[in-house]
Amino acid sequence: MKHTRVKLLSALVATLISSGTMADNHKFEVQVGAGRDFFEESRDDATALNLGLGYVVNKNWTLEAVASDFSSEISGTNVDIDGRQYRLDALYNIDTTSLWRPFVAFGVGDQSLKVKGLKNDRDTLVNLGAGLKHDLGGNWEFRSDIRAFNSLDREYTDLAVNAGISYLFGAEPVKAAPVAAAAPAPKADIDSDGDGVFDSKDKCPDTPKQYKVDAVGCPMELTETVAVKLAVKFDTAKSLVKDIYLEDIGNLAKFMNQYANTVVTVEGHTDSQGADAYNEKLSQSRADAVKQVLITKFGIAADRVTAKGFGEAQPAADNKTAAGREENRRVVGAVSTDVKKKQVK
Repeated sequence: MKHTRVKLLSALVATLISSGTMADNHKFEVQVGAGRDFFEESRDDATALNLGLGYVVNKNWTLEAVASDFSSEISGTNVDIDGRQYRLDALYNIDTTSLWRPFVAFGVGDQSLKVKGLKNDRDTLVNLGAGLKHDLGGNWEFRSDIRAFNSLDREYTDLAVNAGISYLFGAEPVKAAPVAAAAPAPKADIDSDGDGVFDSKDKCPDTPKQYKVDAVGCPMELTETVAVKLAVKFDTAKSLVKDIYLEDIGNLAKFMNQYANTVVTVEGHTDSQGADAYNEKLSQSRADAVKQVLITKFGIAADRVTAKGFGEAQPAADNKTAAGREENRRVVGAVSTDVKKKQVK
């Protein structure tokens, strides 16, 4: 039973701490209430009456002096027990803007148990708890809490659930806020370059009017992929580059000169006539021939061109026909790159 009560209290405290309290403009609190005490020792549970006086230290901390009376019986008998507690508690009010205002509390006090005909039994108790406050309007406030009381003398733990009302008084006068000086009139904002973004936000002034701009006045860009392809055909068993293909090779070179970060691999191929070893050598010769044209005639750096022969291994058409074999006697290459272009209106 003891462990169950402690776990229940710990869960409630953890839940309340996750909230947070409004500051009250008062210095003192008087609270009256009632509660139900659940005893771990062999005493019947009892109803308690509580009276307290609180002093507000600041918006988070309150100190309280509390007196509590209860009547009980020894379990299973008709022997009456009169109990009284005096304690000093500290409440920590957790900042919140919610309607219900949570707090946690701890304190220490003295408990006296009186049985008729016997000497008073006294204990020193420490307590830990959590609760909620709710503004009732005016100077009144509802409050409730759950507390665990642990005896330092006999090592038992009791549980109590309380509810009551508080009267708040001793309010401090509210100081009038100083009157702020009138702010100077803001300067009129202008759009000097006419792009639709005021100068105060324009990070790209003087943008030409034909371009679309973003929220800070800079031209909006699109990324596009541009490419050029090359296909050079050869006569049977030849690796001579014909003049009719110089324009196409020149277009490839022009593209590479425009985009200096590009490289190209020219691939040589043959038809299926002839031995494999011969065709591999022939395909390499054709690729090298196109590479040399790029280097010597159009000024492309040698380290930007790779020549590779594939022999007859990668036909583009059927080698059983003359047209297909002609298609396979080729050198091909392709270059592409991503470029950014400004969007126009």
